[in-house]
Amino acid sequence: MLTTSQAAALVGLPKDQFRSAMSKERKNGKEFHEPRDRWLDARTPMWNEKKVLAWAKDRKKRKKRKKEAD
Repeated sequence: MLTTSQAAALVGLPKDQFRSAMSKERKNGKEFHEPRDRWLDARTPMWNEKKVLAWAKDRKKRKKRKKEAD
């Protein structure tokens, strides 16, 4: 389990940019949070480390493909 700051640092993004990216993913039906009953408190979302890392890896692949296409 990771806090927002930890998750953002893990994938090399500023915290605000990480939150924004996760919000967009949630709108697309993807969830990266741990279940709420695992959060430290109702105001501190916790992130699933494996899901966040998989997202970051996929994001890098998409960026690389986009660069190659340009």
